[in-house]
Amino acid sequence: MTDYGKIKKLFEINETCGYSEEDLSYWVNTYGSVPKALMDYYVQFGKHKTLNNAQDFLIKPAMFEEYADSNYLIFYSENQGVVVWGVKKEDAGKEDPPVYENYYEDEWHLTEGTVSAFLISMAHLQAVMGMEFSSEEYIEISQKQAERIAKRFASKEADSGLYTGVKFYGDHDDTVIVVMNNNDNFILMYSSSDEEHFDEVDELINDII
Repeated sequence: MTDYGKIKKLFEINETCGYSEEDLSYWVNTYGSVPKALMDYYVQFGKHKTLNNAQDFLIKPAMFEEYADSNYLIFYSENQGVVVWGVKKEDAGKEDPPVYENYYEDEWHLTEGTVSAFLISMAHLQAVMGMEFSSEEYIEISQKQAERIAKRFASKEADSGLYTGVKFYGDHDDTVIVVMNNNDNFILMYSSSDEEHFDEVDELINDII
């Protein structure tokens, strides 16, 4: 199985909450195969609501035909359908291929080097949107403030080219701080499933910004 231990820790998942391989048969019939890293994710976590639908959403098997594309196996969508992510059809047989994104049916662009890295990064973004205790909105910060956050908090090692580029931090498994590129500045949001840990981060962040 692909190592998704970071996702299990972040969402405290102890049991399988996914689809069967048979549920993915439409992809197999259409594209010839499904990347192992993607299959493993669907089988382990595909039905976890917060993980897969707090903000953007994992394409459900019932929606596969709706997102069928002649060149890409699409598996994730931005919440309003503005952006979709997928792997190239010719890469569908690879274990952990690159992920590409498409805005408004324009040209596809590389987002992440592997499916697993993309899904781990997306899980952290979903977490910051779905955890119980949250800053509730994005906060605009400067380059200097972003650098101070990077020095003060441990990296989640889940950074990626998702959207315009995101970095994730946090000193606890149940807490996520996201810093996202935003033109010449950055936007910040932070959340936790633990109130005490959230209050701790909130105090530290307020000292920085």
